[in-house]
Amino acid sequence: MTEEEDKVPRSFLKALGDFNRERELIFKEFDEIQDKYTKGEDIVEDLKQFKSKRPGIFVVIDDLFHKAVEVEHKLDKERVKEEEREVMQAFRDRFSDLAEEIDLLVLEELVASR
Repeated sequence: MTEEEDKVPRSFLKALGDFNRERELIFKEFDEIQDKYTKGEDIVEDLKQFKSKRPGIFVVIDDLFHKAVEVEHKLDKERVKEEEREVMQAFRDRFSDLAEEIDLLVLEELVASR
């Protein structure tokens, strides 16, 4: 792997910083989404709204669920603080029920863009 290929994208680092700065608000929003999900309500529009407001953070969240090893590698490479890693792990643990819904949204948008 070349050094260029191994660099962590600045966009990822910015979104990660935004995630950590706005974590209380993000957790609150996802608590509301999860509450709807547990009640059997459709959450697709809620996820789409979150994604449109915070596209970079949405990518980080999607990666937390679906590219965990890659995210860990990026965190190691950038020497991300343990506290920030714990917040990310807490998010993944707390909202793991939503992972499939997030994945379906991403796949739906990929198919629609073709």
